[in-house]
Amino acid sequence: MNESTSLKMEYSKYTDEEKELPNKVSDDADCPYPTEQSHGRRLWLMAVLLFVSLATISLLYSMDWFPAYLSAPHATALSKIQNVSELKVSLHPHKHHRHVSRLIMVGDVHGHFKEFRKLTKKLKFNPKKDHIVLLGDFTTKGPDSIRMIDYMVEHADSVDCVLGNHEYYLLKEYAKFHGLAQPEFAYQPSPQEVAATEELVHQTNEDPKLIKSLKGRHVQVINRCSIMMRVGAVPGGLDGVAVHGGISPYLPLKKQNPYDVLEMRSLEGKRHTKPTPDKGGKSWSKVYNSMKGEAPADHVVYYGHDASRGLNLKKFTKGMDSGCDKGGSLSAMVISKKGKKLVEEVVLVSC
Repeated sequence: MNESTSLKMEYSKYTDEEKELPNKVSDDADCPYPTEQSHGRRLWLMAVLLFVSLATISLLYSMDWFPAYLSAPHATALSKIQNVSELKVSLHPHKHHRHVSRLIMVGDVHGHFKEFRKLTKKLKFNPKKDHIVLLGDFTTKGPDSIRMIDYMVEHADSVDCVLGNHEYYLLKEYAKFHGLAQPEFAYQPSPQEVAATEELVHQTNEDPKLIKSLKGRHVQVINRCSIMMRVGAVPGGLDGVAVHGGISPYLPLKKQNPYDVLEMRSLEGKRHTKPTPDKGGKSWSKVYNSMKGEAPADHVVYYGHDASRGLNLKKFTKGMDSGCDKGGSLSAMVISKKGKKLVEEVVLVSC
């Protein structure tokens, strides 16, 4: 017997019809060789999906629903907001402060940059000799908030600000949009104080277009505005303080609730001790002036915010919001030195 045997292999034989099958393209979806028709169909589906995706992203972005982590990458982290700051200029010669000829307190500009420039021209504002303090709400509502902030950037050595409620809401929404930590105050109110102003804490700004337009330099300018600013000696023999809304006549500056300072218009309660943004209570300025300069109500307060009461000048309080955004006027309180005496003058332009 042979040690090896030949291998016998059987091969399938094709009929003439079967031999032609590989040359035919099946319509079955599993076929690895798609037809020109199916290829075109897939391209069409891909185009439709791409269009729908882009349209959806565009819609979400325009409605401010776009995820923060996919938004503009260059976000500026917020620093803590100062509750009380000190103006670094003085109408009197000062060892540590820059001497200026005029201190100018300006009411709520609300983005009306054209009117603001009209005011500075009327004042013949000189950045080398004068100093402006904006009393909050210099942005929103009007058409030129970005131009207004850019002016503040360009004149950083001669323009200061206190935070308005609208700037605070801008910071809140900017942080939310970019996925940043919410703004905090250097002196944070107690939980009880926060609870008392809960509705103010959760208010938001309704200007998403402006929020998306803010650059790092704009955010830094807004973020440096304090809640209250000591401005030094003013007419009347007392020191002045600049705020946006108002201050409680019963608390020293360092103990003021920052939410109240941003929003206050009136005082409620039997003894008028509860701050409120409503107009129906007793004006906080009326209560403040009744203290006649006695501590803790021992500053002259320059403020804005209360356009409904207009230009409201009293001995210890100077309300400077004269309703520019509502077609009124834009007001400035100009403090200067005449001989050895400090004097003040109101200058207005129509809006």
